[in-house]
Amino acid sequence: MSEHKEQYECIQRLRHAPAVSDSGWELFIHRTERKQVKRGAYLVNAGERVSYAYFCITGLFRLFYTLEDGKEFIKSFSLSNEFVTSYGAMISGEPSYFSIQALEDSAVIEIPYAVLQELSDRSHEWERFVRKSVEQLYLKKEERERELLFLSAAERLEAFRKKYPDLELRIPQYQIASYLGISPVSLSRIINQKRN
Repeated sequence: MSEHKEQYECIQRLRHAPAVSDSGWELFIHRTERKQVKRGAYLVNAGERVSYAYFCITGLFRLFYTLEDGKEFIKSFSLSNEFVTSYGAMISGEPSYFSIQALEDSAVIEIPYAVLQELSDRSHEWERFVRKSVEQLYLKKEERERELLFLSAAERLEAFRKKYPDLELRIPQYQIASYLGISPVSLSRIINQKRN
């Protein structure tokens, strides 16, 4: 297992990782692959089917929709020690509605969906692990929907800053505006008002 030690240690860092047996990790590690992802490269393209989930070892990804007029709407960001995929597309076999792009040079563990299914069928430990991972994705999605429906743009900016403390220094302002659902001009106005 030493040649895949980094994969093992990265997955173990998850807060909700259960006590999976060594043989369970061994199977996981030998059926997954560590990959480097260059800045600007895509893990998922909208309109394509999805066969993999990814665990971000290092780096940063944006998950975004492209509207018919070409405008982009960022639904979320994925950082180190988080899973990232188009989960709905992966389990349904339908094409993804959104894309996932690296905003920095990143490293991921690529996990075939078939491997997740096999591990879940074989082991209650892995079934719990997958369920807990999906629950985290669901909570993130629900929180995002609540922010868009109930918070003002200024309140959404505050929520963004709490959720992603250092992200303002890592991404351009127009991407923050896209995530907040406002124009870059409106974001500049809110930021200036807060400074005064």
